[in-house]
Amino acid sequence: MTYHNAIKYIKAAPDTTPSGESSKKRLTALLSALGDPQKKIKYLRLAGNNGKSVCAQMLTSILNEAKICNGSLTMPLHEDLRENIKVNGAPLSIEETVRYTEQVVAAATSINEIAKKSGEPHFTPTAREIMICIALLQFVTKGCKLALVECDHNTDDPSRFLPVPLSAVICGAIPSDDTDEISKIRSYVQRGINEITSVPQDQGAYEIIAKTCHSINCRLTISMPQNAKVSAINLRGTTFMHKGQEYTIRICGRFQVANAILAIESAEMLTRNGYSISKENIKKGLLNVTLPSKFEIISISPTIIIDSTHSPIAIEAVSDSMAEFKHITGNKVRLCLPYGDLCEQYVSALEARGYEIESLIAYTEDTAAPPKASSYPITFCKSIKQTTATALSRLTADTLLLVSGISDFSDAIRYETLASLGF
Repeated sequence: MTYHNAIKYIKAAPDTTPSGESSKKRLTALLSALGDPQKKIKYLRLAGNNGKSVCAQMLTSILNEAKICNGSLTMPLHEDLRENIKVNGAPLSIEETVRYTEQVVAAATSINEIAKKSGEPHFTPTAREIMICIALLQFVTKGCKLALVECDHNTDDPSRFLPVPLSAVICGAIPSDDTDEISKIRSYVQRGINEITSVPQDQGAYEIIAKTCHSINCRLTISMPQNAKVSAINLRGTTFMHKGQEYTIRICGRFQVANAILAIESAEMLTRNGYSISKENIKKGLLNVTLPSKFEIISISPTIIIDSTHSPIAIEAVSDSMAEFKHITGNKVRLCLPYGDLCEQYVSALEARGYEIESLIAYTEDTAAPPKASSYPITFCKSIKQTTATALSRLTADTLLLVSGISDFSDAIRYETLASLGF
């Protein structure tokens, strides 16, 4: 099998479990045919609606400082699938992608040989099932002492059928009416998890989670970012005090302080569970972490910020962080976004904070994208290169450029922008 064929196999796989089939039974059968790698790995479950990838990268940097071999599996799938699976922060290699995909194909073939004899339906693994198996095979082969597994917002998330995690980390506030996400958290607790670390939740969600934890004596730790004292915040980073310790992160925005404190609490939870992580490991890990396309300031004059945000909660957080620098950057903003609901959500959030929308550069592959009446000019672009060139064209020092959207879009614009700037 070539690398091209391996990627083609994964991307051509079904997106969801066939109707009437058990996701748990399917994943169990596939992992069993691969030698049950899930039984050889301890992992943290990263849940919640916002901040999972940031928390995973912060924890990866901390674990690397502590010399603890670690793996991570992120969802949903990236354009470059190797970026979904990493060991010590390094993506899966081309050779490893091919090798593990071949093993999954062989496992599926063995399942179908048995199914044919018993008259059961033909088994075709979904893309998520394939990626979970590849990740676990990689983690076991590399000797990972801990894996970070992000939950998928897709309701058909087979990773929820992995063995009970060492702990769950809830990375974003869960609305009380998000019954699916709360149900997932309750299922982890009820299956025997011994500890949960969470950002502050609203009253309804907190009461459900706390009651469930109390019922089986599961420890619940709530990180308290509001107690942190920010001593320095600028376009190059942030310094803050937490529990009498000073930390510096080379990323800006108060919401990143909240993510850092959750990572600190999660690292302290790991020490309670036998992992050797010192205060210095945590400090150096946070200091060294970089977050491409996560409120990343890639130019100061003119100011260019790239953030892979696409949820209403995250848009509010990004807008709040931008407002802290308005005295430096001014109040004019040029937006570069995929065309859709995201545009109006950003405009509304920024205007509520006193920003003037200088223009909107909207990316769309729809050749019939209609002109939109608004109080600011809109330019529609049909390619990433055209979008980037238009966004950067005649950008002045008193106008901030904000690029945002799903990671595939923001990462592509980031690459083109850096190339245009000569990096």
